[in-house]
Amino acid sequence: MSKSAGKRRLGGSRTVMSAMIWRLVFLAAALLSSPVVLRGADTEKLSRGKALLQDNCGRCHAIGAVGDSPLKQAPPMRDIYARFAPKELQAELMEGMVSRHKSMPQIDFSEEDAHAILVYLYSLAKQ
Repeated sequence: MSKSAGKRRLGGSRTVMSAMIWRLVFLAAALLSSPVVLRGADTEKLSRGKALLQDNCGRCHAIGAVGDSPLKQAPPMRDIYARFAPKELQAELMEGMVSRHKSMPQIDFSEEDAHAILVYLYSLAKQ
């Protein structure tokens, strides 16, 4: 077997791992540069964000730092937060997130409510 064939096999898994690491680095950089992070999470916004998620999303999605979602197909909100850059998620919350799941309601949160949700989700990410 040639050296290049062996490198390709090992390189594939290394490439995937490297891509995952770089994605985490970019996500961390985005979080640290986000206005959500820099403003600080006060108790009122944390409570409001949690209440908004509980009232509007908790029927299907887990909203806490741990635990499974009540609806197995619905990812926990902490996982959704990890998938988006903060500004992108804020835009999605304000425009009504679109899902392939037909029974998921589209909720257009106000800018203030979207910010409170992000503050709450950020607090979970720090835990």
